[in-house]
Amino acid sequence: MKWPHRNTVLTLCVLAFFVTMAARLAISPVATLVIEEFRVSKSLLGLALSGMWLAYAVTQFPSGVLGSKYGERVVILAAVGGMSVFVVTLAISPMFPVFVLSCVLLGGFAGLHYPAATTLITRSFDEAGTVIGVHGFGAPLAGLATPVAVSWLGVRYGWRAAILSVAVVGVPIFALFYAR
Repeated sequence: MKWPHRNTVLTLCVLAFFVTMAARLAISPVATLVIEEFRVSKSLLGLALSGMWLAYAVTQFPSGVLGSKYGERVVILAAVGGMSVFVVTLAISPMFPVFVLSCVLLGGFAGLHYPAATTLITRSFDEAGTVIGVHGFGAPLAGLATPVAVSWLGVRYGWRAAILSVAVVGVPIFALFYAR
């Protein structure tokens, strides 16, 4: 039996959801290291993270509109690609204002994923509830894996390498999504 294309779409959407969630979760486990390097308060880092989550929330609506206008695949590629770019800029930030801007833009791009992916997979399957549930599995999987991996990498190699590891995962997922 041949592997149906719709299963590929679902698998890639789960992977994309995993990495967009991982990017948002990767900062908190290394927060202390970021605070020490930039010599900022916990409140300032908290403000940066709040900006990231606000940008994530605000881009949910435009994601659906953009998906309808340009196609869900394009929006998902923008989400994973943009998120990967801003994970890199976050990791190489020379000063805290660049870090904050990178956080906000990372959140904005990551927020594009879910509405577009949900529309794409529900058009590919008859059982919408089941596939939305399977798609949602990417986020808790990231919630389980990211803090452990990023904490270990942060202690061993520093916070920059720890955060950069998300791009190491994101770029191949972008390439797979682009190719399939």
